[in-house]
Amino acid sequence: MAASRAAGPAVAPLPCSGCSKLIDPLRAGHVAIFDQRFHYFCNARCRHTFLGEASPPPGDARPAGPAAHGAPFLGAPARGISPVAPPVAAGPHASAPRAEPARAGADDGAARLAELDAPIVDAFPPVSLDERLPDLPVLDDDRALLEPIGNTILSEEPQRYEAVEARDIGALLLVLAIIAGTLAVALTLAGDAKLVIGARIVLATVSAGMLLGRAATTARDATDPHPAPMLAPVFGGLVAAVWALFGDDRPLAAEAASLAGVIATASAISAWLIESARHRVFAERAWIASVLSTPARRPPGAWAPSPAPADRALPRGDDGAAEGELYELRPGESAQVDAGDVVPVDLVVTGGDVEVLPWIGATTPARRRDGDPVIAGATVVRGRLVGACTFSGGDRAVARVLLDARRRADALAPVAQASRALTERWAIGAAAIGALSAFVAGRTPVEIAMTAAAVLAALATAITASIASVHVARGILLGLRRGIVYKSADAWDRAGKVSVAVFCARGTLLLGEPELAELEATGQKLTPGDVLALAAGAERTEEHPVATAIVRAARARGLRPDGVRNPNFHPGLGVTAVTSSGEELCVGNRALMLEQRISIAAAESRVAELEALGRTVVLVAVGARLVGLIGLQDGLRPGARAAIQHLLDAQVEPVLMSGDARETCEAIGRSLDIDHIRPEVLPADRGAEVRRLIDAGTSVAVLGHAGVDDAALGAADVSVALGAAGAAPADFSVVLASDDVRDAALSLALAHRTRLEARVGLALSVAPALVGAAVISAFVLPPAYAPIASLLGGVMAVVHARALDAKS
Repeated sequence: MAASRAAGPAVAPLPCSGCSKLIDPLRAGHVAIFDQRFHYFCNARCRHTFLGEASPPPGDARPAGPAAHGAPFLGAPARGISPVAPPVAAGPHASAPRAEPARAGADDGAARLAELDAPIVDAFPPVSLDERLPDLPVLDDDRALLEPIGNTILSEEPQRYEAVEARDIGALLLVLAIIAGTLAVALTLAGDAKLVIGARIVLATVSAGMLLGRAATTARDATDPHPAPMLAPVFGGLVAAVWALFGDDRPLAAEAASLAGVIATASAISAWLIESARHRVFAERAWIASVLSTPARRPPGAWAPSPAPADRALPRGDDGAAEGELYELRPGESAQVDAGDVVPVDLVVTGGDVEVLPWIGATTPARRRDGDPVIAGATVVRGRLVGACTFSGGDRAVARVLLDARRRADALAPVAQASRALTERWAIGAAAIGALSAFVAGRTPVEIAMTAAAVLAALATAITASIASVHVARGILLGLRRGIVYKSADAWDRAGKVSVAVFCARGTLLLGEPELAELEATGQKLTPGDVLALAAGAERTEEHPVATAIVRAARARGLRPDGVRNPNFHPGLGVTAVTSSGEELCVGNRALMLEQRISIAAAESRVAELEALGRTVVLVAVGARLVGLIGLQDGLRPGARAAIQHLLDAQVEPVLMSGDARETCEAIGRSLDIDHIRPEVLPADRGAEVRRLIDAGTSVAVLGHAGVDDAALGAADVSVALGAAGAAPADFSVVLASDDVRDAALSLALAHRTRLEARVGLALSVAPALVGAAVISAFVLPPAYAPIASLLGGVMAVVHARALDAKS
């Protein structure tokens, strides 16, 4: 058995400080620190020998050390002082020779007191405060031979993982290209000697080589154009310069060398400016990607398609049960997120009542219950969230338009694609037109080549190709800061073209929680309480906000709902049933009464008066006769006026669509500055009503809730669903992580504003380039002025983008 036991850690033996015998330091009988050094001893005798003390008797079981002999606890006794061992308590088997006379005991006590009164002598010289502690011994043992130990003590600093900064070789090459190109242009002051022209061409070649090296070593972003159209004018200018250098026209060679230097310098500066303009966008995108990289955790006991990898297993709790396991979740599988963790996937809550920060960067927590969606990037503040995954990986709401290179909005937006097409295709056509104009004017072949290179350099710049993408990405990021998620680049573009925004009133502009404001009986037969009891009995199984308000009002007044039978619900109108006494009961709006041929003439003026106050009127009729009415008041949602103002500022017309009477809708519209009213539209007819607006030639967006306003949302050009981000797949153009109507209106206003800013930035970049290309094609100015004009336009576009960044 002894041979099968683990030998344990093995280290080099060290000499005992007392007897110089080689011992294993890990199994030494005694270990002590004297004079800031470790000392290892075979046993207590060797320790006392080292200290110059008398060894204790063999039978003495007391612990050896200074504390056992009356020495100070935190130091060794002074050498030369004889320790006095106190008498050992006698037991029943104590031998007679160990007993001492009382006089001897008194003498020993006096000697002990004398020793205690003696001055304390330092065992070691004082240590200077400036003296540094010695370094720890180097551990060179083989850790593979160590036996497993449950609770280890760290003997070295834990390993630190520091992020390694990627060296930006591209930036260095750009700087070198700018320097070389600038020198090539500056040497114009040295004259037009052939040697000077050759030196300028060499410097321009160095600049072009730096640009070529950057294109070869720098990863190409999805918003970057192909490098060939931007490098072509650089090398085209060099070819024209070399061609002219070997000709007889020296001034033309000097002009060609200047053009080559200007093109190379302008191209390098343009690339540097666009990198600085989108640096903030790239940094925020990288931060969001790092937040979304949180691994998913499966609830304990949940089914898994395969075992978790060994290096990704979670630690087990005190009871030995695993807290969860890490997996790449797929839609439909369960996920668990504890308090303080980030939600890794889009999911729908299936267990737990939690508080979350609903999107990346949110500061106000929101409550989420069973059935509520949560998007990836949300942070659980309180409670444990368990939910069913709806989207994972690149299909997550945030990652879809921001991180997935195949679906990124800033790369696929029409304005971004148009800017890249201008650089990659249309610029080549413009260069051909410039060359043709030079040929028609009878210019030399070198001048024709210079004109084509200058026109191509003016239009094929990095700023022209990417400035629109910078604005689109900034708009997408601004929306994500408010929990606004666009489905795709096309959805973002369509949201920027919307001219009419339709609000499904209940739940968007209105709270959707009406309260009882008026209760009247129109006849002498029934009291107001009886009217409310009849209405509550008819509506108690309905989940509409109006029905909920009536039942809640009856419960608050202590009324028992009437035991009605055979309820028949009419969506958007009301309900018909049979009272407990067997009479026909009709509870609903004016349209239902007219449909059931019940006269409301007796209460027409009162109904009109209540509707003018913005109240919803519910009529109650028994036996085909009107017996009472109920007035419900629904309040405006917080931010409703701000939402309307967002749309008005973006030149979008707000429309109020509701099933309430016209007078009620007009009162609500007046309070919100909405002129366009679509009243008395039943839920089933709202899709057709939206299509009528579209047929009138307008681009229509509908703002509503998924499940409640699906008919209107499905018919719209742009559907904005509140609180639907992270929910099961649905064809909504814009989804929100919040239920704030201001964010719904902001999603349209933001798309409008960003789309306009992208077009303005593209125009600032292209307009000077087009003017310069036209001027040199008409031979009003030398070809070098075209890339210079293009560079000035690019500077204006970048300044415009940086100014907008500063505002946001």
